[in-house]
Amino acid sequence: MSPTITFGHSAAETVASEFGLEVREDGYLVDEEGDPVIPSGSDEPMTLEEFSGTGVGSRVFIKDDFNSVSEYVEEHRSDI
Repeated sequence: MSPTITFGHSAAETVASEFGLEVREDGYLVDEEGDPVIPSGSDEPMTLEEFSGTGVGSRVFIKDDFNSVSEYVEEHRSDI
């Protein structure tokens, strides 16, 4: 079983950085190419304040709201 890693808001910038993400001046997360990070279950970019985590072994990002979490579970964890 893969480990579960949790973190608080104070560590969000460090965790995002480890995934190659940067924070723009307006607070939105962008990838290495400068494209906005669109979380699971959303069509809108995600701010650092909204960053909640990422799926194990993936580049699927999860926002700290019910829609993003449930979308991730339905799409990526249905085989459990």
